[in-house]
Amino acid sequence: MTSVNEMVINFHMTETCNYRCEYCYATWEGNDSQAELHHSFGDIQSLLRKLSNYFFTSNALKTALGYRAVRINFAGGEPVMLGGRFVKAVLLAKSLGFRTSIITNGHLLSTTMMRRIGPHLDMLGLSLDTSDALLAQSIGRVDRKGAWLSPENACDIVSAYRQANSSGTVKINTVVNAFNWREDMSSMVVQLQPERWKLLRVLPVYTHQLTVTSSQYRAYVERHAAFSDIVTIEDNQDMWQSYLMLNPQGCFYQNSAACQGVVQSPPVLEVGVEAALESIDFNAQAFAKRYPHAHSDASQA
Repeated sequence: MTSVNEMVINFHMTETCNYRCEYCYATWEGNDSQAELHHSFGDIQSLLRKLSNYFFTSNALKTALGYRAVRINFAGGEPVMLGGRFVKAVLLAKSLGFRTSIITNGHLLSTTMMRRIGPHLDMLGLSLDTSDALLAQSIGRVDRKGAWLSPENACDIVSAYRQANSSGTVKINTVVNAFNWREDMSSMVVQLQPERWKLLRVLPVYTHQLTVTSSQYRAYVERHAAFSDIVTIEDNQDMWQSYLMLNPQGCFYQNSAACQGVVQSPPVLEVGVEAALESIDFNAQAFAKRYPHAHSDASQA
């Protein structure tokens, strides 16, 4: 049996985002933004309590993975756009015993909000694809006014987080795509000093225009070999069925095997966690392989 220290549930609270990244997969056909659970804090409470009641007790995934902690990763779209509703969800998750993290483009993450959530946030994840303003425009990592998260702004956010939570972890997510695969991000990474840097090869889910070849992706990874002690590599095949994800309506979902879209479960609030999980394909062993602290009982025998 392969075991991991923590189980991670990615809750995409909203599809709404202030950026328009060309490769974004966090969109759901026919999504009604008014049906997103964050509009009712009671629904968010019910969802998080159902998750805690299932994942903190004996269940099939705990048997398969032997996890000791459970982390809710708040994502989007852009979760920070939800303001106080997002803050309340993070604080509630923490009070229920979850470890907490966010993945954000950082554009709207104010010092005031960081003071509120920072002490209760175990990991700050920043989506940073480039340190170049023109590349950011090409990818779509700008708002409607063309503003973007510069390296200086990113450093300010990381500094504010570390002041609020000295034991917190900083992670960078970089999607390697057709626009940025030639770039050298070393200077920016040195400035930010993250504990983790995840290099994801862009998924051809909705568009093939930004895809990169295997050799282009490897070239990007090799260019940043000096950071191998913090880098996690995620090629396309590493992502299939290896993420446990909830959409804004509280349905588990997975990328389809053919990479043509997504398959989703009935809402957790209607059928419960166990029944919802049974209706999607989640590969516990593929999940475990993405974590460097995973180990196999056989290897320790």
